[in-house]
Amino acid sequence: MLNAFKRKFRTILQRCILLAILAAIFMLIVSYMNLEFCYKIMSQNSLTYMCKKYKNYEYSGTLCEELCANEQSFKSFKCPQTDMGTIMFTAEKNGDVYAVKLARHIKDDLSWINSRGMQVYPKIENFHHIVKMHITLTYNVTLDDNMIKALVNQEIDKNNPQQMLNFWRLFKDNNYMMSKLYDEDSLFPTVLGSCGPYYATESLNILKTEQSLLQYISSDWQKRLKYALSLMEFVFKMDEMKPEPLRMCKMKISNFGVTGDKRIKYENAEHVYVETKIDKRLSDGSPCEEDADCNFHYCMGGGLFPGLLASAKTPKNLMKMVKNCIDPSKFNNLHVPGRLYAPNTELALRLYNEMKRLHKVDSKETVVGTN
Repeated sequence: MLNAFKRKFRTILQRCILLAILAAIFMLIVSYMNLEFCYKIMSQNSLTYMCKKYKNYEYSGTLCEELCANEQSFKSFKCPQTDMGTIMFTAEKNGDVYAVKLARHIKDDLSWINSRGMQVYPKIENFHHIVKMHITLTYNVTLDDNMIKALVNQEIDKNNPQQMLNFWRLFKDNNYMMSKLYDEDSLFPTVLGSCGPYYATESLNILKTEQSLLQYISSDWQKRLKYALSLMEFVFKMDEMKPEPLRMCKMKISNFGVTGDKRIKYENAEHVYVETKIDKRLSDGSPCEEDADCNFHYCMGGGLFPGLLASAKTPKNLMKMVKNCIDPSKFNNLHVPGRLYAPNTELALRLYNEMKRLHKVDSKETVVGTN
């Protein structure tokens, strides 16, 4: 009986070890495939294609010259820290890390076919006017002619007007435009140059705080609380933007990062819009048979994993505020009138002040503990 039990136990143990080895091999294969996939996109598809277009005078921009004319200036080409939906690859130059991105494809074209069957592009002056009107209508920001010229950067070759389409693709890319228009406000990564539809921004050190069930027993509560405070301050800052507030319709903690001088920025501004843009999108007259028909990305909190502040160390009163903020519809005085799932300013400030108070208390206790 005992020998049979030992044999059974030994068999189960061997199977577990075999499964663990197979799982490890599978993870190594997946990691290798991801690296290989990223490398091919980076070197063969992106860089090679970009430089080919540049040599054929189809692409222009300072990034073309930096990446293609002087290939030795960049080193340490790597896959992005975040998902590859935004960043194609990163590269280092003089100690600074560049994140190279690709503007989204657009359907509208600037050119037309004339009566002689020739493809015609707008004159550069007309293109400046088109860009100016686009920025005014989309972002409610009016730039003077000199600023528009600086934005285009005088990099379009008059003998190769097709380069204009690539600049138009950049100006239609919300991620690129938010970084350019709000550069002085330090909300999004600074644009360092462009090459056709490709552009480079400063690379951020992503705030690495895992969201999983293990965080309930983790010891990084104070770190999480500090991150949460920084994120709320970031949202408050967006609310104070001029000429009108910015609204983030899709927020991911993994998209927040820190610059070299310790400023928090948001990596991907693709789903950040001025308030009037959101109002037009949500109230364009389209019929809504149910609430889901008129949703636009994330409208409520929650999800598969717990939030940033969910932990065994989280005080009950703070967790209650967080839950009320996620769903204020149950309380008449906690939501914005007419918007049941939008917490009002009073609730947001109460939550922020309580978090700030707890952070000060934890900081003092940590100092006393070290002494």
